[in-house]
Amino acid sequence: LRLQARVHKPEGIAPIELFEEMALTGSFRPRKLRFERAADGSYHTESNGKAYQLTPGRPTRLDIGSITLRSGAIPPSFRVTFRDREDAITRFSQRLEATKAGGDVAKIIYQGDDSLTAAAAANTLVATYLQRRKTTDRGVNQRRVEYVTVQLDSTEAVLAQTEREMRQYQESSRVIDPEVVGKVELEGASLVRGKLTDLQVDEATIKQLLAQSDQGRITSRDLAAYPGFLRGTTVGPLVSQLSELEASRIRLLERRTEKDPEIVALDQTPRAVEANIVATARSYASSISRQREEQQGRLDSLQRTIMALPAATERGGRLKRDITRLTQIFTALQAQLVEARLAAIGEGGDVRPIDLAVPQHEPSFPKPFLTMGIGTAGGLLCGFIAALFLGWFGRWLRDPLEIERAVGVIAQRIEPDTPLLMTSAAGARTVLVVPLDARADASNVAARLARTARQRAMQATIMDLSVSHAIGSGNGTGELSDIGAMIEKLEQQNGMVIVQLPGLSSEATIAAMSEARPVLLVAPPGPVDRARLANAVDMLRRLQVPCAGVVMSDGTARPRALL
Repeated sequence: LRLQARVHKPEGIAPIELFEEMALTGSFRPRKLRFERAADGSYHTESNGKAYQLTPGRPTRLDIGSITLRSGAIPPSFRVTFRDREDAITRFSQRLEATKAGGDVAKIIYQGDDSLTAAAAANTLVATYLQRRKTTDRGVNQRRVEYVTVQLDSTEAVLAQTEREMRQYQESSRVIDPEVVGKVELEGASLVRGKLTDLQVDEATIKQLLAQSDQGRITSRDLAAYPGFLRGTTVGPLVSQLSELEASRIRLLERRTEKDPEIVALDQTPRAVEANIVATARSYASSISRQREEQQGRLDSLQRTIMALPAATERGGRLKRDITRLTQIFTALQAQLVEARLAAIGEGGDVRPIDLAVPQHEPSFPKPFLTMGIGTAGGLLCGFIAALFLGWFGRWLRDPLEIERAVGVIAQRIEPDTPLLMTSAAGARTVLVVPLDARADASNVAARLARTARQRAMQATIMDLSVSHAIGSGNGTGELSDIGAMIEKLEQQNGMVIVQLPGLSSEATIAAMSEARPVLLVAPPGPVDRARLANAVDMLRRLQVPCAGVVMSDGTARPRALL
């Protein structure tokens, strides 16, 4: 879905419509890039100070990864923010909401930057969930079906491989069944061995005949001793002719001598017949030798085949045993698979999408005008509540109203040329002016009180005890008792005494305090520390010293005078 990219301008365009491929690796901060189309159809952009040229349809390597623009119709100019994988996942999770709609129905809401991405992200999430549910949320029988299916496929593959090896072995060894082949080979070897024996006998006899012919004449009586030769060749007529010639010679010898011309002529004819017989015998001997060699080779071949039968029986038996075993396992697994499938039919876990997300024509949220109005009103309300909260419970007090509300005493901000009237000090002849901290200008407040008293026809004097030299040169408790005596003396001589003190924690202030002498606290012109002011007022109340109020000084330096 290219969720690592977000299109800013023009709005409402899905990143998948602009980018064909995207491979952003590594970790990097969100990078906003602007793409501009050039005259040649390519796009130009700059990232981290480097310029890049992108051709639609071709991957381009940037400093954050590789991207490929679509080669179709895309805008001539657009701005996109790219995020790394972790940031994209975090942003996706923040925009995703999965709740229970009711019963066994779940509802998934995803707020996308465009209608296409919003619908596609929700549908993809549902599809991914359904795919994972097939492997993580199933019953025992369903898991059994998958396990048996995997085992069945594995067994089938091994069985097919074993059968293929068996076929290849039978083709290479030419032994289909070792028992049958062994029986046939043994019978064939016996027949060949018998024929070989006959041929060896015939060969020996014909060689003996040839040896006899080499030593002298061959008579018909000699040839009668080799019946095999007479049966296996066409020499029979020659033998009969030779016998007739011998008989004729014997009959002639009864009447004539051996030197008789007829006897001599008759002797020449048997030699010619004997020569033909010898030639035939030699040819027969050659044929017999060749046949004997062929039968010997065949017998050797049969013997080699028979000697190889034990190994063939071992290999073939092992393969047959494996095929038989795997076939039994395969049959058993098929039976188990059928049982598991029948048992898994009634199990639960059937999850399906009810309503798929479709792209919307207009964004459902946020609606600009309504969201702007609600946001403005909510911001004003929250700001007002925050201001009230800080005013009531904040650390700093910034105006007299907040001071009066926080500590419950009268507060006033000193203004230029404005009288300073403290109604709570009526009836008291002495007012103690005490600053809260070093930023408070107590002298200006004391001078303003004195001027206001004179304007009311009262004789007022200021006793400045804010510095050490104004207290006296001595040390010890006698000096503090002198402060009370001095204040009483000034009260007898004047209508109003204004005592300017250094602070509540000083010894001079403790010595000057009295139930008949109200204390006027002087706050700095800026924000007043709530805790410090509350502690000061509480201390006065515990000491039963009246608090005339709080005056926020204006911070203007004034000359000090000791009256």
